[in-house]
Amino acid sequence: MKLKYIILSAMTVVALSSCEDWLDVNPKSQIKEEDQFSREGGYKDELTGVYTAMSSKSMYGLNMGIGFTEVLSHSYDVDANGSWRYANDFDYTNSNVESVISSIWSSTYNCIANLNLVIKNIDQADSTKFSDNTYYTYRGEAYGLRAFLHFDLMRLFACAPAMDKSANGVPYVTEYSTNVVAQKPVSETMQQIINDLLTARQSLSHDSLKIGYAPYTQRAMRIPYFNYYACDLTLARAYLWMGDTENALKYANEVIAANDSDKLSTPFRWVDHTSMESSNMNEIDFSFSSEHVFHLTVKDWEDIGNYYFTSKGGTDVLSPSESTAKDIYEFDKGYGNDYRYLKGYEQDGDKRYMCKFWHIEGSTFNDIYPLIRMSEAYYIAAECMKTTNPKRAIALLNEVREARNLSLFPLSNDLTADQIQNEIYKEYRKEFTGECGQLFFYYKRLNSSSISGSSVRPGKSVYVLPIPTNDKDFGGYTN
Repeated sequence: MKLKYIILSAMTVVALSSCEDWLDVNPKSQIKEEDQFSREGGYKDELTGVYTAMSSKSMYGLNMGIGFTEVLSHSYDVDANGSWRYANDFDYTNSNVESVISSIWSSTYNCIANLNLVIKNIDQADSTKFSDNTYYTYRGEAYGLRAFLHFDLMRLFACAPAMDKSANGVPYVTEYSTNVVAQKPVSETMQQIINDLLTARQSLSHDSLKIGYAPYTQRAMRIPYFNYYACDLTLARAYLWMGDTENALKYANEVIAANDSDKLSTPFRWVDHTSMESSNMNEIDFSFSSEHVFHLTVKDWEDIGNYYFTSKGGTDVLSPSESTAKDIYEFDKGYGNDYRYLKGYEQDGDKRYMCKFWHIEGSTFNDIYPLIRMSEAYYIAAECMKTTNPKRAIALLNEVREARNLSLFPLSNDLTADQIQNEIYKEYRKEFTGECGQLFFYYKRLNSSSISGSSVRPGKSVYVLPIPTNDKDFGGYTN
């Protein structure tokens, strides 16, 4: 769809009384904008609709999560006859791949359109009419999600700054209107993202996850939503994308400090070793959920996770083979007790599959999918300090490794900056398998000349997804 028509279509749905109605285009379910935002609950309903859409298969429930974007990372061994083979070969002209790319683009911009509706109204609202800190929470979530989603579009559809910061960024849409939004250079678009995140952070300083008496008790309420620390880590991620290591370190350190505080009140904590050693699968925290900074609840995850990560998936299975998993987790170095390998793969039939996202009967860790996790702050900080403070960088990597049951294998304090960077790369491979294309974006951020597991030499044709044809033809967009 042409971008202005995406926004126009969103105008017919606004946000309705339940998340199921949010995308309903039936006129009988429409609510006038002034009525929708005449009450505090209207803002909550609208934001709930955005989170629900983000959890759909067209976005992080599959395509932008375990599926398409993660296939680009080449962490999986994709079946040569399966439906993922074209994405695995970076064949963006294949009709099925084009459909996925178009769905990612349109679904994300529809979410942004509805966030702009929230922002428009909440910026005009009387904050005193909201209960507790909900005015600031909703405002912060809306601005933060707008930046977060634009940033993921940038990571997919625009050059990384290291490739060409003067190239076109994606259209940064800040108004709920039918106007076609002009593209700006990558550097300017990234600054728009930063500005929105800083606005969000100011509002989210009222977040109960930050100011609560015992923040860890607030996790169930705030981790499924874009919260203060999610904003910090997205800022760190964005600044690192721009090559600004000073600011990236600043915001990564705040997340690290939140974990290093009193363990009874910290908002995050390393996964519990006792839980990981349980003999009952439904008691094991396979995805290390205690470390999630921001995750989504996916309604149909049992059908998704237990299909693509088990033998049910057939030729569409998404999992590293046993040999690839051993390579990723450096099994030959004696690292077989790494929880990410030891507990991350289980037998199903005659093969082992990645199980960290399985839906397991009776588990309290079901149906959640991480978009941001705490360990990324440690990797970002380590990368920022690899030259200026290498011993601190190594100590941060060793802290993650200890949490992964590798305390017997600490990294040497004598590593060079290049060696530290290589260890960070290996950590991205281990930590983010199956998670939102994080490894692909690592390669792209550094404009890497190779992608492990792929015979295709990467460049702009690999790292920059084509803008959907309709927007290119009728909106005049180029990248």
